[in-house]
Amino acid sequence: MLEDIIKNEEELLATLTTIKGLIKEHNIFPLKGMIEQIDKLIERSETVLISLRKWKINNQKGETNG
Repeated sequence: MLEDIIKNEEELLATLTTIKGLIKEHNIFPLKGMIEQIDKLIERSETVLISLRKWKINNQKGETNG
């Protein structure tokens, strides 16, 4: 289950990064105002992935997550 969550989060991060790149590459002016929001979502997604991977490693070592 944790692997599915991590995979989904990785896909979300890739999608957000792609959308941001397309907005910049194609100079989609109406969506340029969303860049700041997309940056925040990318940052949150990266943070979540780091936390999930750390949690997974700790779980594999048999450590508690408290």
